[in-house]
Amino acid sequence: LGTGLSILISKKNPSLVTTFSLLSCGYVFSSYREVRSVVLHTLNRARFSVAVESFLKTGQVPSLQEGNMQEKIFSFPWLKDRPVILGSRFRDAFQDPGAFLAIEPLFEKERYIVTYNPSKGKVYALLKDQAKSDDILKAAFHAHVLLHFIHSADNSLSSRSQQEHLMPAATDFELHIAESCKMVSTSYRHFKNNAAEQGWRMSDSLLNPGRARLH
Repeated sequence: LGTGLSILISKKNPSLVTTFSLLSCGYVFSSYREVRSVVLHTLNRARFSVAVESFLKTGQVPSLQEGNMQEKIFSFPWLKDRPVILGSRFRDAFQDPGAFLAIEPLFEKERYIVTYNPSKGKVYALLKDQAKSDDILKAAFHAHVLLHFIHSADNSLSSRSQQEHLMPAATDFELHIAESCKMVSTSYRHFKNNAAEQGWRMSDSLLNPGRARLH
C-alpha cells in the first residue's frame, strides 16, 4: 500500500514540505495507535502506578486491557516529575539525620525504607543491600501507598482550609509512614495475588530501580 501510494504521489509532483508534514503526522498517529493496541503483561513504572492506584481505590487490580489503556504513553524523559523515586540515595531522601532515625524502627524487618521529603514533594524508596526482587516490588508498592495517604491528607486539609478560611496545618508525615506500614503488611500479598489473577507478570525488571543501596 505504501509503495503504491508513493508512486501516485510522486507522479503529481506535490510540495515536498507539505508531503513530508502530512506523512509524518500519519506515521506518528499510526505509531500511537499501534502502541495503544498492544496489551502487555509486564508492569513498568507507569502500569505499576495505575495498578496500585486502582487497587487502593477499588480493592482490585485492573485487567490487562484496562491497565494498558490507562497508561500514559506520551511522557518526556527530561521532565523529571516522577512523584516516586525507587532506589534513591540517602542524601536525596532525608533532609537531616533526625528524619531517618525517627522512621528507621518501622522498617527494621524490611529490606527497604520508604519516606517522604516535603522540601521536594516526592516519596523515596531506599533499598537495603540485601533487597531481592520481591523486596523491590514491595518497596515500590509501599511508596505508592504512602503517596496515596499524603495526597488524601493534602486534599482534606485543602478542603478544610477553604471552608474555614484557615491555612493548612503541617502534615505529620511520620504518622502517614506508620499508617502505610500497617496497610502494606496486610494488603501487599493480596495485591500480588490479585495482580497474578488478572494476568500481570510480577517482575521488578521493568521498574528500573536505582543502583544506590543502604549498607
